[in-house]
Amino acid sequence: MMAAQSEPQRQRTITREDYEKLMPMVRRIAMRLVRRLPSHITVADLVSAGWVGVMEACSRADAEMPDEEFAAYASLRVRGAMLDYLRQLDPATRQARNASRKIARAISDQTQALGRVPEEEEVADALGLAVDDYRTLLEKTAARGMTRIDMVDFDKLDAFPAEVGHTDQVAENRMMAEAVAKAIDALPERLRLVLALYYQESCTLREIGAVLEVSESRACQLHSEAVHRLRAALGRE
Repeated sequence: MMAAQSEPQRQRTITREDYEKLMPMVRRIAMRLVRRLPSHITVADLVSAGWVGVMEACSRADAEMPDEEFAAYASLRVRGAMLDYLRQLDPATRQARNASRKIARAISDQTQALGRVPEEEEVADALGLAVDDYRTLLEKTAARGMTRIDMVDFDKLDAFPAEVGHTDQVAENRMMAEAVAKAIDALPERLRLVLALYYQESCTLREIGAVLEVSESRACQLHSEAVHRLRAALGRE
């Protein structure tokens, strides 16, 4: 006797009710991720990518799956779709991201090896670059949006939970603020001044250059160097 064939799995279909239930979840995940990304990536970009994940979840989930179980499954697919979108960004952005990681890692390694904050020349040497080439690299990473203090690697975003309670988020923000303040205090005075002018006084890079009596391009390099030193100190290389 031939074994009875199992009935094919019935797929879920998206209804208006499903849309209204899932949309807040998709937006929450997008808003949590976007805070850790370069400014040219928007919540709308991530939400659009997230809906690809919703469609994938519907195509793979059984129609009989309980709503709560489906929502949990869909959230994983949504995050996966958003991360896939981020990984497919243009090669120039990926190259800048890799360069940014290398800079922060070199600063971190040199700090540990020397037991102090490394000089610009020492970081450049660790990267196998002349100082002028190192400065050019700093400027290129800045142009590609790689100078956000809170930026992390896209490939590590899976480690962050999709949902975080309000209390936990407040505590996380407080700890980050304290860590950043400590890292800023350890920066050379010139770089502390650049950060103060940029973030506290809202000065443009041209205005910062005027204060320091350097070009706008050099001010951009100094700002990029300051942020990379902070990222290295925070362990975010």
